[in-house]
Amino acid sequence: MKKSLIALAVLAVSGAAMAQSSVTLYGRLDASIGQKSEETTGVGAIAKLTQTTVDHSNLSTTFWGLKGTEDLGGGLKANFKLESAFQLDSGAIADKNTMFERAATVGFSGGFGAVNLGRQYTAYDTLRAATNNVWDSNFATTGAVWTAIGVKDYSNRISNSVRYDSPAFSGFSGSIAYGFGENDTLAPNFGDATDNVSVHFKYAAGPLLVGYAHQEEKLVQTALPTAQVTNKYDLFGASYDFGVAKLTGGYNQAKNGTNKDKEYQIGVSAPFGAFTVAAGYSRAKTERAGAADLDGHGYTLVGTYDLSKRTTLYVGYKATDVDKSTTTAVETSTFAAGVRHTF
Repeated sequence: MKKSLIALAVLAVSGAAMAQSSVTLYGRLDASIGQKSEETTGVGAIAKLTQTTVDHSNLSTTFWGLKGTEDLGGGLKANFKLESAFQLDSGAIADKNTMFERAATVGFSGGFGAVNLGRQYTAYDTLRAATNNVWDSNFATTGAVWTAIGVKDYSNRISNSVRYDSPAFSGFSGSIAYGFGENDTLAPNFGDATDNVSVHFKYAAGPLLVGYAHQEEKLVQTALPTAQVTNKYDLFGASYDFGVAKLTGGYNQAKNGTNKDKEYQIGVSAPFGAFTVAAGYSRAKTERAGAADLDGHGYTLVGTYDLSKRTTLYVGYKATDVDKSTTTAVETSTFAAGVRHTF
């Protein structure tokens, strides 16, 4: 009888421990067939390339991941996340040198918020993703237009980083992240380490989200006479869900002492039962010291149909037209029809 009671007690304790911790395998698969086109226009020779492809990640990036949590008691939890992107059409790892390129973190969460260390998204990226058009999908032209001229677009993830996310107070919350470059050495890095710091503050309640984000990235200094460059980004973003449609928009300014970019984007999405349609537009203008201004723009139209909670059919088109110089521009377009499945 005593042995039976001991066995039951052990099973009870074991079951409680298992209930307090969990590990989840999850991911997303996105494959499509379509056509891509790129054309260089200008006063000289014109180059154009068009090809039909079986592609991956046109709507959403394909990846797999592991995440887990352990209840430490008193409202404190230990958490981890590992995410690896790959190409569904070929099976290749997205970055052959970094298995968990998307995320590799461990940390704690509780009433104070959350603290994580490792490779993770910047605080600036969190607001930009929440207010980007076309659900921040890969059909959005924001990144392509905003990075093509002037100041290079921001780094959305940082390694060797620590990040703090606050809890929400009456709808107000914020995050701060710092990535250590860990390359404060002699040649070829003559300047300071290429650290990355970012922060965002937002208000989110009911249908409204509005916020501000800032990010600074120190670039590698390759020669002593050349000053070390720091790219700075300031974003104001917002979204409002009317129920019948959701509007998103943002204004971003990027500068580094030589170039100054003014960047805009706006989008709308509307659900019709299982079908949803979304459209987005982005624009950028670069003011260059001692040179003529450059500009670019892009637009997107996407439709999705939910076969279930985890499987979605989609068709989309995006096009960009970006100045590379005062005499040359590059026009690109992508048309794709595909399927996305989450697990």
